Amino acid sequence: MIDSSLLILDSIFDTLPSGMLLFEPAGAILRINLKAKEILGLDPETRPDNLRHNLPYYLSPLSNLLKQSEEDIHRSEITLNLPTREEESTIGFSLKLITPPDGHTVKILTFTDITQVLKDRLAMDKIKDELNQSKKLASIGTMIAGVAHELNNPLTGISMSTSLIKMNLERMKKLPAVQEQAKLSDSIDKALQEIQKITRANEKAAVLVSDLLAYSKPSQVFLVPLPLKEVVLDILNALKSHPQFSQFTLKMEGDTDRVVLCDRIKLEQVFYNLIKNACDATEGKGTVTVYFTEHTEGDNKPFVVTHVKDNGPGIDKTVISRIFDPFFTTKGHSGVGLGLSICYRTIEQHGGLLSVESVKWEGTEFKVSLPVYLEEENGKRTAIE
Repeated sequence: MIDSSLLILDSIFDTLPSGMLLFEPAGAILRINLKAKEILGLDPETRPDNLRHNLPYYLSPLSNLLKQSEEDIHRSEITLNLPTREEESTIGFSLKLITPPDGHTVKILTFTDITQVLKDRLAMDKIKDELNQSKKLASIGTMIAGVAHELNNPLTGISMSTSLIKMNLERMKKLPAVQEQAKLSDSIDKALQEIQKITRANEKAAVLVSDLLAYSKPSQVFLVPLPLKEVVLDILNALKSHPQFSQFTLKMEGDTDRVVLCDRIKLEQVFYNLIKNACDATEGKGTVTVYFTEHTEGDNKPFVVTHVKDNGPGIDKTVISRIFDPFFTTKGHSGVGLGLSICYRTIEQHGGLLSVESVKWEGTEFKVSLPVYLEEENGKRTAIE
């Protein structure tokens, strides 16, 4: 019965898919399976007795490992120059020391050739790098196209208005000074209207350039501890008192006493944009609700979340995945498409995250998640690029 069990164990040992060596603390090999011989380039007929103290020279790194290891090794690698390969082979291994009841310690080395795995991994990493590079180039292309499109709109308006002003001035030159006074006045009015259009187009181009600079090279943020509710409430009250937002219902539900490390001006700009966008989304008289929740991440680090929720028509699923992309806008010619991108980057500078959820015909909810300022972090004003 015992002999039969040993034969079964021998069979299992030799058919293992990984190489396995059993050896004494001094390094003498007791057992070696067929897979180990295959990986190490040994003759399949090689007996452990022939290897007890004389491993081939090219296995000297392995021999040193067997002799010097005094504790378990969960996972590691060793490089060998095997005669079956023109290049170095990387062997991944684990080492386990066991002490049977008889007290005679045995070391077990389990290993496999991971050379090709590493090559495949490097190849995949290279492909990923190339894909990332392609995505970056595509993003640059999208940005350039967006800049060209957005700048083209005001420039086209300026060009048309300039042409019309020129036509009106030429018409005025041909008018008699007294008899055509009414026509002269009309031409002047039209010229002034076109000048106003040029002014508006110039202002839009200036805003675009300003947003581009903010997006391409975010300004430095100076972080100081402030009560989050105070920052949000100031913006909410300022918007409530503004005639542009008089038709909207702006309200805060719940409360928070949490302090966050923030650049007040930058954070106020984020909440202004989010609340304004929420109002715009309701397409008229709507309700925008701000409330707070909390959660923890990693090592129980606390975060406070400010929710900005509207009761508008919601955002389509095909659109929401692109909502933070530069130059993406659902506002047509009235929007540049950089506001949310800049907000996203600003919150990242604060160590937080800006996210969005939306249900069609039920509304949209933006979430500003910021790390809670803890007392042990007290005392330092932090500048972040």
